[in-house]
Amino acid sequence: MEVSEADVEFASQRFIVRGTDRSVGLFEAAAAALGDAVPPELRGPLTGVTDQVMSTPSYAYTSAVCEVEIDPETGVVQVVAHTNVDDCGRAVNPLILHGQAQGGMAAGIGEALWEWCVYEPESGQLLSATFMDYAMPRADQLPMFTTEISEVPSTTHPLGMRGGGEGGTTPALGAVANAIVDALAPFGVEHIELPATPERVWRALSRAR
Repeated sequence: MEVSEADVEFASQRFIVRGTDRSVGLFEAAAAALGDAVPPELRGPLTGVTDQVMSTPSYAYTSAVCEVEIDPETGVVQVVAHTNVDDCGRAVNPLILHGQAQGGMAAGIGEALWEWCVYEPESGQLLSATFMDYAMPRADQLPMFTTEISEVPSTTHPLGMRGGGEGGTTPALGAVANAIVDALAPFGVEHIELPATPERVWRALSRAR
């Protein structure tokens, strides 16, 4: 551009010569940096460092609905349907968001139904220290999930984005617990501790009866 560095400013993805209409786009500059348009010692991919300060955080929002079936004789809970809606702002890669949401839902359901750190009261020794003793969710225990994305651009993020995907974990706990209590309400059950293991569900039913 035949000007000194001090005369060049960067705005709106363009390098602009102050006081003129001369400019070069960011992608043009990146392409030129790999070719013969610049001296050999300056060639190579563009790099840059910047600080972005957001005065107001951008939060994601997630809603979940769960349907369960319970065997009253054994207390076994089966999740027959689970739906998750993520408001992630602008979705850059919807496929990854759906995949992360499904993984988050599996983690949340696992925590709500099976995963339990059990300690020996006398010694404090962790008894569920391996996956032989610590129950993890498996594919055959879960239904086909339904996931949706609600793209409401964030007003406090420069690109309109929010976090997304992992929001499937936390709502699953409340959704599963409420679904269980709703299913057991006709028996007089009003509360269930998590994880809602078959024994805990069976004991809650027995006390209510």
